[in-house]
Amino acid sequence: MKNTIFIILFIVSLLGCQSKKETKVTSKINPFTSVSKLVDQYAENRLKLGHTNSIAVAIYKDGKTYNNYYGQIDKNTNNKPTDSSLYEIASITKIFAGMLAAKAVLDKKITLEDDIRTYLKGNYSNLEFEGNPITIKDLLTHTLGLSEKRPPKFRAIIEKINKGDFENKPIDYNFNDLLEELKIVTLDKKPGTVYNYNSIGPELIAYTLQQVYKKPYKALLQDFLDDLDMKNTFLLDNSKSNIKKLVNGYNEAREIAPKDKNSLIGGAYGLISTLPDLMKLMVFQLESKNPLIKESTRVLFEDNDDNTMGYLWQDLGIGQEEGFYYSKTGTSGGIQSGLLVCPDSNYAQIIIINNTSEASFNDWATLYNKIETDLIKYPKINLVALLKPEFIADFTSAKKQYRKLKKQDSSYFYNASLLNALGYDFLNNLKDEDKAVELFQFAIEEYPDNGNLYDSLGEIYFTTKNYKKALENYKKALKLNPENKNAEKYILEIEKQLKN
Repeated sequence: MKNTIFIILFIVSLLGCQSKKETKVTSKINPFTSVSKLVDQYAENRLKLGHTNSIAVAIYKDGKTYNNYYGQIDKNTNNKPTDSSLYEIASITKIFAGMLAAKAVLDKKITLEDDIRTYLKGNYSNLEFEGNPITIKDLLTHTLGLSEKRPPKFRAIIEKINKGDFENKPIDYNFNDLLEELKIVTLDKKPGTVYNYNSIGPELIAYTLQQVYKKPYKALLQDFLDDLDMKNTFLLDNSKSNIKKLVNGYNEAREIAPKDKNSLIGGAYGLISTLPDLMKLMVFQLESKNPLIKESTRVLFEDNDDNTMGYLWQDLGIGQEEGFYYSKTGTSGGIQSGLLVCPDSNYAQIIIINNTSEASFNDWATLYNKIETDLIKYPKINLVALLKPEFIADFTSAKKQYRKLKKQDSSYFYNASLLNALGYDFLNNLKDEDKAVELFQFAIEEYPDNGNLYDSLGEIYFTTKNYKKALENYKKALKLNPENKNAEKYILEIEKQLKN
């Protein structure tokens, strides 16, 4: 039975064979150097699966940073990403509008409970539900209460942008057009009660900031970027020169995706940035004493579907080990990016890939979760991942090292789940059933009371039609965990097969 960790199935990344000399582990380790090398291994081995062109990664832990690039932006071109590579960061753009809104609250320019119609010119009597108006807080938390996510003309424009209709011509829709459409939209739920992710809220936040500061949003944003020394971050315009500088992104069909153009103000998406610039934002979140950080990461909304929002930050929460965390992801037509910040544990990470297929997203999410696990456990190092090349090259040597090094509890972390995941990696990625069986047998020797390992070994024997051994292992799994419905199901199936 496969073990679920964090958001998705925890998969130990595929590492290439290396020589014994390279993989031999000593008892003396530098934790940050070791975790950085593991980051390299994880990223390189996601690339080997063939779903993703290139990866950019940055980590922060206790004042130290590391970043690196992997793969080629465009296949067979040798154009590896660099510090000057410009990426569409899509919805990560929203957190800048959120932070500027937090500043406006601290500056007493706005309040979270302000009716947004205070800042709109014209008749917007429709922007309420049963006497409850849309507020600034509702804009920041994607809880506007609109019956439709987008007005019809705006929806049609977004569809055309996504298809690439405006790649070589201006977009014939602007913020004034959106304001006109907002006069006829309807609400079918009380604002502030139902989460519905959208672009309208952040754009209205940007518009509101223009009103209260009497300054274009682009200028307000630029001032903030200047304060963070983010010199290579800007809103994408329609100029061909800017677009040509962008990293190509690839869609589900492995074709170059249209650029993520925004013809509105720029509160929702449209920012372009480099990895080093995003690292400055990451460091700012963890090292600056600016009060807008604490304000912008306050929980403003949460529901029973695990939607938790700050000022356009998403997925705020309290982890059992890591403490408070918050994050933001961005998905354009061909670029997937994400930023995670954990102030209580003093770590953060950024991962960007230039593919948005389902398989690529799974690679991105696996890498995201794998790196986070190592940062949570830091300064302890993932012993299973560290020894994986040795498990591939010399299984006997790897077992000896594992048993020796696991005694050093202050230096390494390890558990049955990590070995279980490695077994599935041998099975699914290396396509080596014999090695997978050997790994699960070793894991059972180490953790004889772990029913999940017997379940996993039973699965391999079942798929290879070794039904007697499969039955033996599933029965052990069920004995150790009488609630194991998966083992019960397979026992019945195997018994049918043996009767036939």
